Amino acid sequence: MAVKNGDFIRIDYTESVDGQVIAATDKEVATAKGIFDEECQYGPHLIVVGSGQLVAGMEEDLIGKEIGYVGLVEILPEKAFGTHDPTKVESIPINKFKDKKPVPGMRVGVENKVGTVTRIIGRKASVDFNHPLADKTIVYEYKILESIEDRAEKLKSLIKTFARLDLESKIDDDVATIIVPWELGYYKEWLMIRRGLADMIIQHLGLKEVDFIEKHTGEKVSTEVVSPPGKEGALDTKEPEEKAVESDQNLQAQGASPT
Repeated sequence: MAVKNGDFIRIDYTESVDGQVIAATDKEVATAKGIFDEECQYGPHLIVVGSGQLVAGMEEDLIGKEIGYVGLVEILPEKAFGTHDPTKVESIPINKFKDKKPVPGMRVGVENKVGTVTRIIGRKASVDFNHPLADKTIVYEYKILESIEDRAEKLKSLIKTFARLDLESKIDDDVATIIVPWELGYYKEWLMIRRGLADMIIQHLGLKEVDFIEKHTGEKVSTEVVSPPGKEGALDTKEPEEKAVESDQNLQAQGASPT
């Protein structure tokens, strides 16, 4: 069966730039390459083809491939993270950074934009809001492991991928119901994740409604809820407050239109 837009597939891949692996779905590969991150979720990744989870060139390369395909593709900047745009380099007053003193190389969030401090000039910082991999050719080595066809399984896979939790769920009459431990309300990220997850479910499963039902059992939730993955994958050079900004942008993008 050839892969097409809208398909739910699982893939393993490594992502490389200038001959260096910067992301991998396999824990052993990540460890061997020195990029293992305890906060990353390793294992085959669920991809909804055409949803914008991957760069445009990678998603295009998946189209027409068969399950079991193994290959390598080089993605030029135009269909990866873009070319460097000098108009996206701005001079920002240092007092905009509040208590954090900016230094060259620091990743910062400013007015809902994320960038890299390139230099300090007097009381201003030069911030480059281009993607860190702008102008870079990205190389992906990947294998298409399986296709998910069952709608209930698709729902579970979306929940696991974007909430990073195994939550009880079901579909009745085009309405998805997700049972949520009430303790998740303690996590500030949950409201953002819940909104984006509902958008993904409605858009990609063709459902008309998503209901979240709180479940009270007296047991405590120990799993840490983390922000959903965006296009940067395991390339995590962001500060905590910056992640919150990008998480909101990524969820809006995933729920709105494919890249």
